[in-house]
Amino acid sequence: MKKFVIGITSGVLLSFATGAFASSPTVQAILFPSTINVHKEGKTSSIGSNNTILNYNNSVYIPLRSFAENMGSIVKYIPPNSATDSSSQIDIYSAPEPWRLTAKAPGNLPTSPLSLKLNKIQTDTGPSSTSIGIYAELYNTSKEIINFTKTKLEIKIERVMEGQPHKLVWSGDISPPNVTPPGDLIPGSDVKVVWGIKSPILYWDKKDIDGNSVPPGQYQVSISQPITIEYNVGAFVSQERSESQTINPDLSNTIVLYVQ
Repeated sequence: MKKFVIGITSGVLLSFATGAFASSPTVQAILFPSTINVHKEGKTSSIGSNNTILNYNNSVYIPLRSFAENMGSIVKYIPPNSATDSSSQIDIYSAPEPWRLTAKAPGNLPTSPLSLKLNKIQTDTGPSSTSIGIYAELYNTSKEIINFTKTKLEIKIERVMEGQPHKLVWSGDISPPNVTPPGDLIPGSDVKVVWGIKSPILYWDKKDIDGNSVPPGQYQVSISQPITIEYNVGAFVSQERSESQTINPDLSNTIVLYVQ
């Protein structure tokens, strides 16, 4: 499940212009004027005063459609019918996040032609921060254009304690590019610049696999197991050749986090 950072802990409330719910049980909620800030891929969008936000039983509820569309998703509502067992059905279609082109100076890329790096977007890991963003960068150290077509990165986070084996606390997936062929193009590199692609951000909420907040300390982020990356080499489809490369977990694709 993908995790996103929002400016306020919230539930969701579907809003439609319909009287179909008139006979349903009712609850009393309090109007809760607020601005909901949705932070995604380094951009911020807001759900403001033009949406009705409610407080019920110490939980905040916002219109589902507004929230979903701010996340880049589409909401489809199906009225009660025999196919839905006489209950309403709500489908949410989430668009895949793209990998984006990036670049860096040559150096510190130990594998070839593809080299994988992990990184984080948040340096504040104190008690006030709610999550840490983790992303992957895949660099092309060769001079040829590479079409990155398929892989899946399984990420694990382990607690590091002196004199003890690392303890797994959380895991998640960074999905492969979901684009039509030929895939995501990574330009060839030269002595001045190395090109790569940056993955969508995977958020860790600083909780373990049981949903409990992790204790302060040092944590290590790495790929869970060796990954095989499939790609095509060449600028023209008629001249492409298919290749693959296995990247093993090592210090070059490992980062350390400190949670306070």
